[in-house]
Amino acid sequence: MEAQKDILNPDFHAAVFRNNKKAMEKLIRDSRKLFSQFGTYNKSQSDMTWNFSAGGTLGFYYHDDSYEDFKERFQGQEYAYIFIDEITHIEYNKFKYLTTCNRNAYGIRNRFWGTCNPDPRSWVRQFIDWWIDKDGYIDPERDGKVRYCFMKGDRINQIVWGDTREEVYLKCKDEIDEVWNPKFDEYGMTKEQMVMSVAFVRADLSQNPMLLLSDPTYLARLAQQDKGQVLRDLKANWNASEAGDDMISYDELESVFANAYQYGDGIRRCTADIALEGGDNLVMYLWIGWHIADFCCVNVNSKTAVSVIQHKLKEWGVLEENFCYDLQGVGQLVKGFFPEAIPFNNQAAPIADEDDDYDDGVKYLYKDLKSQCAYLTYRKLKELNISFDASLLDRKVSGNGYEDIMLRDVLQKERMSLRRDPDTKDKGFCLMPKKKSKVIVGHSPDWWESLYFRAYFDIAEPVQMEVENSWMLGADMEMNFDMEFN
Repeated sequence: MEAQKDILNPDFHAAVFRNNKKAMEKLIRDSRKLFSQFGTYNKSQSDMTWNFSAGGTLGFYYHDDSYEDFKERFQGQEYAYIFIDEITHIEYNKFKYLTTCNRNAYGIRNRFWGTCNPDPRSWVRQFIDWWIDKDGYIDPERDGKVRYCFMKGDRINQIVWGDTREEVYLKCKDEIDEVWNPKFDEYGMTKEQMVMSVAFVRADLSQNPMLLLSDPTYLARLAQQDKGQVLRDLKANWNASEAGDDMISYDELESVFANAYQYGDGIRRCTADIALEGGDNLVMYLWIGWHIADFCCVNVNSKTAVSVIQHKLKEWGVLEENFCYDLQGVGQLVKGFFPEAIPFNNQAAPIADEDDDYDDGVKYLYKDLKSQCAYLTYRKLKELNISFDASLLDRKVSGNGYEDIMLRDVLQKERMSLRRDPDTKDKGFCLMPKKKSKVIVGHSPDWWESLYFRAYFDIAEPVQMEVENSWMLGADMEMNFDMEFN
């Protein structure tokens, strides 16, 4: 519809882009409803163009070829209006090159539009970061607000942004002055005009009444997709990842639930993700080897939390040195009550195996200790080396963000938190930050994170315990106790 503003201008030319020709079919069908009275459409696959009666044109083009071929096709072209449908599908360098084609010599206002669904992995996510709040949603205060940028360099993170053209010019003065010709001043141009304006406008299904009225079931179908899909398509969340990013699939976790019991070394251990009343949950697991034999989940204050932990360790027969808990945040409050336990510091450096001669290499494999243990747990799950007591899985639990949900369903939901951070794919394994996983899962993944601590026992140095009268452990058991003393 934007093209109709200038459709009677003989010098108006527009370009509409999709990934490939097949993806253009619906756009072309819809265009017939808008443009049929203004011209004729050329049906040729090699030239999909509306030729308007006034003399202008609107062409449909693809962008899935190589950058060099793409550049050759559009070199020297001029379009007063460029529209990219699903702009997250085009590569950044092609998008940037198309901005050089957004021009005309006839006084028509140039504009460049892009529409899309949220995609946290695309360059668009970084491009519009200023408009997005910390939880991945569009900030209502910034929705539709115009900003300014100068796209220097070849990478998205090299773009210089500002609230005014003048601000951006001052930041990029050297680059702009270098290409400025004094003759431009004679035409009344200013250096600030080298800076581009950008606006992001949020839209959602509620603004499409015709679709909702003609197909009421469409909303229901969208609402029944996976959590990430719902967050993206219905709530316009730009942090929610694709289901395909899950490291453990639904079926794989179901296989773990049906797995033979993995008693391993038979040692009883306990792991706990500690949280207090009003926040997340205190989640404790009883492990026998790599088998989860019991659990405890409560939402209590700090004093009660200490009492609960002490009681469960005694009830489960777990020695304090075989207790590992999350040290971050509120975990500090219980540290003094369990001096022989193993505190888990999420941000600590990864640990090399004691038999590893290349211990420096582990620093390049994992970002931190939490990422290392998460990856080791992932391998255990993939290889079916973890098991759950069957009686636990259908037990209903409640917590911050859910109520009376079977444990198996909570774990299936929280497994989506086991993902690699998309911003660190060129480095060692880095677990997706909790703030991002909360968006995907809908609450803090306490049940899942407590699983990671079990791997710490396999890589941590043994706790050195001070034993009273330890000299007696080396006593000669062959001593003659029949000696007489005066």
